Amino acid sequence: MPDSENKGDFNLVQSNNAVDRAGCAPAVFPAEVFSQCPRVEQLTVTKSSRVQVGPKFISVTQHITNNEVVKGRILGLDLESSRAPRRCRASVAVFTCWTLLVACCLSGLLMYFITPSIKRLDIGLNVFWYLRRGDWQAMQPYTMTHLNIPVRLVVFGHSAETKCTYKRQCIEHVLNIQQQHLRRDFLDIGPNFLVGGSGLVFEGRGANIVGAMVGCCNSRIISIMFIGDYNIDELDEQQIENVKTLLDTLTKVGVLVEDYEIMG
Repeated sequence: MPDSENKGDFNLVQSNNAVDRAGCAPAVFPAEVFSQCPRVEQLTVTKSSRVQVGPKFISVTQHITNNEVVKGRILGLDLESSRAPRRCRASVAVFTCWTLLVACCLSGLLMYFITPSIKRLDIGLNVFWYLRRGDWQAMQPYTMTHLNIPVRLVVFGHSAETKCTYKRQCIEHVLNIQQQHLRRDFLDIGPNFLVGGSGLVFEGRGANIVGAMVGCCNSRIISIMFIGDYNIDELDEQQIENVKTLLDTLTKVGVLVEDYEIMG
């Protein structure tokens, strides 16, 4: 076949009809196809440099990459990534879950150590008639608020219920009062301290925790509740003496100012 740019002479002599290129050059050349093609007996090419005689084969190499794309949204961000094999995707998912779990644990520990915890002040009163929360098996409070001490005012009140005399009886009364206060959303037993018959003194919320007995000024007082109805009942001498000892101790540890005031 002559080159379109090289205008040379091209003569083709054959014994039969003209050569049909489309019919004689299929993609596969079986013997019967060659037998049907006309034979060229004489071919003369003059002044042509780009001539090829015979079939020409072209080798084509094709590379196919299977690159599936996964799209999604995480925390409001549009993400796009290549789809990995199933085993790889499972490993990535497990790794991500563990990473999130570790991050949450570390965040919780960090918040625990950074946030100052409120500890109930132990006033150091070690006498048989003073019962701490553990002694009367108090339930845990829902929450606690720190009381800015020292305070000036001590407020007395009463439970307006039956007076107790013995230790076991008074413990039952105190537990019952705590349950009532929790049901009323007080978050814990209301007063800072309670006083039963025979001079038993119970640690309520404690010396440095805001109480819940007087709504207007709980954050500025120490509240003390006598167990019983003192519109009818009377204080006994042991109750009065032990309350004095309690107030002196609160003054020594810095919960009350020296010239505190009493209201009831």
